[in-house]
Amino acid sequence: MYLVNAREMRQLDRQTIEEVGIPSAVLMEVAGRAVADEVKRRARCGSRVTVLAGSGNNGGDGFVAARHLHCAGYHVEVWLIGSEEKMSSEASNFWNVCQNLQLSMQTYRVIDAPRLKEALWQSDVVIDSLLGTGVKGAVREPLNEVIEAINAANVPLVVAVDVPSGVETDTGAVLGAAVRAHCTVTFAFPKWCHYLAPGATLAGECVVADIGIPSSLAAAFPVRAQVSERLLWTEAVKPRTPFSYKGTYGHVLVVGGSRGMAGAPVLTARAVLKAGAGLVTTAVPRDIQDVVAASFAEGMTWGVGRGTADGWHETTAASLCERMSQFQAVAIGPGMPRFSGDTQWLRTLVAQAKAPIVLDAGALSVLAEDLAMLTRCRETVVLTPHPGEMARLLGTSVSDIEQNRPAAARKLSGESGAVVVLKGRYSLTALPDGRLYLNPTGTPALAKGGSGDVLTGVVAALLAQQIDPAVAVPLAVYVHGYAGQLAEADDTPYSVLASDTVEHIGPALREVTSN
Repeated sequence: MYLVNAREMRQLDRQTIEEVGIPSAVLMEVAGRAVADEVKRRARCGSRVTVLAGSGNNGGDGFVAARHLHCAGYHVEVWLIGSEEKMSSEASNFWNVCQNLQLSMQTYRVIDAPRLKEALWQSDVVIDSLLGTGVKGAVREPLNEVIEAINAANVPLVVAVDVPSGVETDTGAVLGAAVRAHCTVTFAFPKWCHYLAPGATLAGECVVADIGIPSSLAAAFPVRAQVSERLLWTEAVKPRTPFSYKGTYGHVLVVGGSRGMAGAPVLTARAVLKAGAGLVTTAVPRDIQDVVAASFAEGMTWGVGRGTADGWHETTAASLCERMSQFQAVAIGPGMPRFSGDTQWLRTLVAQAKAPIVLDAGALSVLAEDLAMLTRCRETVVLTPHPGEMARLLGTSVSDIEQNRPAAARKLSGESGAVVVLKGRYSLTALPDGRLYLNPTGTPALAKGGSGDVLTGVVAALLAQQIDPAVAVPLAVYVHGYAGQLAEADDTPYSVLASDTVEHIGPALREVTSN
């Protein structure tokens, strides 16, 4: 399922009309009927429906929906918040159709505000078709006042057409006042605002309606973003043959840990094996090696460093580099603190890597000191920052990151050449070629210490199994989020531990890879 911004949607509309040959009036008719069908599914026949329409094509969709609901036995009242003169020919035509059918049709004036508010309070359903995907800048009066009246009316069902009015399509930002919808019916493809806060919190349930725009147009355009779906990954993890052995599925090296943080590399290592790798070795400071070994019987340990409480030192890079060629993937950073010489230490490891590297947690803090070190790496690098780590890597603020998460993920991937996973609600995987995957799985239950360490292990495991990084990383993010959902289903969103998520990686993989 492709994920589009406003410019891409305009282009796809244009191509459908001009190249495919589907008239814009047909697209408007199908879109409006989809809105009406969704209202029918949610509200009983005979309900009072108020349609609030702007002068643009979004309003035209509302006129079509009004006609279908009127003909189906709903009590429909249409308010035009704008002028007939500014309507497109298609919207004007459907406005006239509604008038010919003698629907209740009114053009809003400021003096009508009390009557409109009364109508809203008496409505069972409100259809918001005021503003479409192309809105830019602050919402002006009288639209601002009308939107506030919708939100104040406590209507049982508010259905937004395409996007909630007042929400910016590409970023999810609120442009002054914005409609709070229970459901948004969007057309052809979901838009970024359906997944980005705060717009996503205002859209309610998002329903994607097929209106006849071919998905092949999005592929050829090309649209560079997709929602990560199970069907994308069912063929990614191959069935295991009877003649395979542990070495067939890769050996992962996990580098990290410190006093007080011995559990982090253990979580990563357990996730590595649960996600299908054949072997895992955890390289940790000597002073916690026994603790790590006792915590995880199936994994091997390697004690490095000087055995001090610090544990890590610049000189440990040499011994790590000597053995890194034995592994099919390396994960660096879980539970790792900053230490003297750590920038040169990481620079050396990255330059000497002979297998894909996943950098997380402590390694990302070091990387922020010298992002250019990644240019020396000849292998795939995966970065898994949360918004705070992302802000440090890009030299900006968390608020700037959250205002445009897709742009931030693409920027870091483009500048570093790494595959970037920007964690959070709807985690994003950005590839260096500009492709972007939005992950729909996950749950607030994953907002718990150790969840990121588990994700690092799943990513490293799939890379070690020689899966293409462009597939392995978004698949790992999907599996991790789904494992969290399964863990929550067996417990509560409050009580799930990172170790519970590890135990549900297997069931998540089974579901994802089943045909």
